[in-house]
Amino acid sequence: MDIKRISQKEETELPRFQNHEEAIDYFEKTYGEKFVFEESSGTDEGSCFFYRLITDEKAYIKGSTELNANGHVGLEFLSSFQPIQIMDNGDIRIGH
Repeated sequence: MDIKRISQKEETELPRFQNHEEAIDYFEKTYGEKFVFEESSGTDEGSCFFYRLITDEKAYIKGSTELNANGHVGLEFLSSFQPIQIMDNGDIRIGH
């Protein structure tokens, strides 16, 4: 089953999270295995954690396989997930 992308309106209606762990808990309970960790990096504001909300699992798996085999991906793969950034303090940024 595919998941619809989080709209800008839905983003404004998300709860305010106190920290990274609280935000992760919410997204994992809401989206389960469709919410996956990508990487993290340090910024002046603290750590930033990058996640993907997989919205089209079939295209995501196909694109991941192509990336591993060929080193490049197509637009279908890039459209198969929605990037979500979560800061240490719980601030959220969702790619639209």
